[in-house]
Amino acid sequence: MFGRLFFGGLLIASLAMLLFVVGFVCLQFGLGLLMGLFYLLASKVMLLALILLALLGAIALFKAVYREFSAYFNRESAALRQLLSLQMRREDVERREAAEWRQLDYWHRLRRQHVLTADNRKQARELSDAINRELQTVRAQLPTARYKDLRKALRRCRKQADAAAMLALRQQIPCPR
Repeated sequence: MFGRLFFGGLLIASLAMLLFVVGFVCLQFGLGLLMGLFYLLASKVMLLALILLALLGAIALFKAVYREFSAYFNRESAALRQLLSLQMRREDVERREAAEWRQLDYWHRLRRQHVLTADNRKQARELSDAINRELQTVRAQLPTARYKDLRKALRRCRKQADAAAMLALRQQIPCPR
């Protein structure tokens, strides 16, 4: 039915164009009164055709909108949207949990690193104190310059927290007699 009305509107527009052409031919033959009548009639017919086509366009638009709304609000599509919403929520929760686990792992690694650093400093300090005590016991046996060099090297090693260098320095200290 819609197609018939559309083609009917096109037929009416074609009739209006034909009336315009007849009016032009009347103008060429000098029939001014007849030309005015055909132009007036053609303009009214063209207006009718345009109104009919605009009305058909509006009806088609409303039908399309109605179809889309009915498809959007039917039970199946609402259930499908709800299912998709639940899936997206579940995926969001999984992503959030994964991010929280990564963050917890990062904080645990950071905390272990801090504890390890503090323990290394403590052990370096204890090693330095032990070497310093050994150095104090052999102070009388060493020349002053050598004693000062060993003390300076020990302070430098302690500042750098270099346990291997402190142990190498300890090997340089002579055994007490």
